[in-house]
Amino acid sequence: MSDDLSLPGPDTGYIATFGAGLPHTLFSHGFAGAIRDTRPFGTGISGTRHFLHLPGHGGRPSPGPGWTYPQIAESLADALRATSATQALGVSMSAGGLLYLLSTAHPVIADLEKVALVLPASFTGFPAEVTAANRSYLERLRGLVAGEDVDGIVDLMLTREPAEVAEMLPARAWTKAKAENLVHTDMSDGLGLALETAVDDTADAAENLRTFPGEVLILTHEADAAHPVPIAEAIDAAIPNARLEVLPPGSILWRGRHEVRRILGDFLG
Repeated sequence: MSDDLSLPGPDTGYIATFGAGLPHTLFSHGFAGAIRDTRPFGTGISGTRHFLHLPGHGGRPSPGPGWTYPQIAESLADALRATSATQALGVSMSAGGLLYLLSTAHPVIADLEKVALVLPASFTGFPAEVTAANRSYLERLRGLVAGEDVDGIVDLMLTREPAEVAEMLPARAWTKAKAENLVHTDMSDGLGLALETAVDDTADAAENLRTFPGEVLILTHEADAAHPVPIAEAIDAAIPNARLEVLPPGSILWRGRHEVRRILGDFLG
């Protein structure tokens, strides 16, 4: 295992573990994210905290071009088995992977008691205007990645943030790290995920979501083009025992960390 616990290797299933005792909680990042991005969500959470690097992230090889939510879900299922987690938190694409597990009644969810979906980016579909915006953004991003234009990628990514967030130096530095990973690693294999839906729009999927016995928290914020509030609202409507929290713009990663930790602490314990 790497000496840096935030960069675990294949011998640990790319999982870094902190704390001890019950409950066991699995944390998983969003696209172009990393364990360092999910560590703050575990602050104040009791028990054992497990942080996962998904394929294509943190030195873990990509599964190849054209990532899908079922692939992400299976990686999450493996990690849930390996950690015996009874709680899970997924950010963005990981939230989609968890939704896929719930919607297919995957056997691994039998032991899940609490699921936190942070900044969900995809569900059963997108409004036409969101699809068009995602496709346009993706085409521009692919061109910049092909040209290895890190600064251009940073500028493009920050157009999806509120202006006050885009001007923050920590936000620019964090975005630059993501841009460099897109250029210098195989993470770019997953760029098309922005157009994928996380859950099949079928009666079986709807029934599985409706009857999931665990508790579900959906946490998002306003004015985030990559994580539209209507997606979170649709998930909330599909899961009767879900709780939806919508915070002001820029809250979850930058401007409202105290409130985020309070909400997650109340939910995950």
